[in-house]
Amino acid sequence: MKIARMQVKTTLAHLGVSVFLLSAPVVFSGQDKPAETMTVPDVQCVIGLEGIKPGATGTVSVRGGAIHFEQKDKKAEIAIPAIQDILLGNESRQEITGAGKVATMAIPYGGGRLLSLFSKKVEVMTVEFTDSNGGFHGAIFVFPPGHATEMKGILVAQGAKTTIHLPAPEEPKEQKEQKP
Repeated sequence: MKIARMQVKTTLAHLGVSVFLLSAPVVFSGQDKPAETMTVPDVQCVIGLEGIKPGATGTVSVRGGAIHFEQKDKKAEIAIPAIQDILLGNESRQEITGAGKVATMAIPYGGGRLLSLFSKKVEVMTVEFTDSNGGFHGAIFVFPPGHATEMKGILVAQGAKTTIHLPAPEEPKEQKEQKP
């Protein structure tokens, strides 16, 4: 009987210590610091970079205080202090090209469910920036899902300016007239 009481007391003591340790705040040093560099391959630059053709695909990286877009033989960069705003959006894109794209034009009403089988999700990042002469520019990039959001976080942590964009206000619903 005495041993059973000691086991119960020991178990309760262990339980009390466990509850205390689980309720204590946990601090991890060095875990809060965001990444300083990032590289994403297969990014499309829709438009907006000097010396890069519209629709070009390359690698986007953040390093050395700038966003770098690199192809095999061409490079462009945007200095982070020059960034005035960063906007993000999500889209679905159809991956049909060539003769298949022409054939889709014959499908009534755009093909609906059939064409949705050939679409993929992407993230669009628009960067508004100023050049060395103070001129205002914008560049639009298409990223694989999840990468643009992470890149925006890194850019903001390094000093890029951004604004909070509010959704458009909803229009009031018209009330139907009630007949007596």
